[in-house]
Order: sequence, then structure tokens, then C-alpha cells
Amino acid sequence: MGLFPELNEDQTIKNVKYYFEHEFPRLKARAHMDITSIQSPSFENVGSAGNTINTQENKVMDQLRAQELVVATYKTIKNCPDDYRYKTILKYRYLYGQSNIDTMEVAGYASTRYNECKNNACLYFAEAFADYYTMQVFI
Repeated sequence: MGLFPELNEDQTIKNVKYYFEHEFPRLKARAHMDITSIQSPSFENVGSAGNTINTQENKVMDQLRAQELVVATYKTIKNCPDDYRYKTILKYRYLYGQSNIDTMEVAGYASTRYNECKNNACLYFAEAFADYYTMQVFI
């Protein structure tokens, strides 16, 4: 028995790729939402049994959370080790949006080695990013 629970690497890698391909672009868009579009809170339902959720506050909180995750994503990648080109692969593939072929060229790896290092970079990212967002799947 190890210090950490056993990781389902395949599912964790899929989760990281999903984050970068689907969630991260939406977070970037939400993080740059124009704060002036937020209206004053409505007091229409004050004193009634209506819905008391403050949607404007929720919008601000969602934007702040998105900003936090975007900044954390950039910082996590910046702090990745680059001895196996983890930082280079994550940066060029997911932050700059380059194709796998272009990123392979930048990293200087052939297809098999590139995919191996990209998967390891995804696992490293999932571990380093765990304080912000959980992508790891344990067996």
C-alpha cells in the first residue's frame, strides 16, 4: 500500500484533455465577461416568499471563480517541469491551441514519444491542479 491511492491514469488523462478542450475555453470567456453588464440587485421580491437568490451576486462569484481557475491553469503550466517537455507540450497544445503535429515539432518528439509525454504531462497537471479542481480518478 502506497502513500496515495491508486490512480486511474486513463480516465484522469481523459478528464484533463476534456478540461482543456471544453471547460477551459468557456472559463476564459466567462473570466473576461464585462463586469458593467451586471445590474443592480432587484428588490422586487423583498418581503415576499419568492425566490431570494441574488443572481447578480452569483454572476460576480462565477466570474471570480472563472478568473481564479484561468490564472491557476496558467500558473500550474508555468510551474511544470520541462525536463520531458511537459511545460512545452501543455503550453503549446492547450494554451496556444496548436495542433498535436505542430506541438510535436516544437517539443522535438516523434509521435509515440510525444503521446507518452503528453499523457504524463496531463497526469502531472491533474496532480498539481488538484487544489483548484479535481480531475483525478482513483481506483
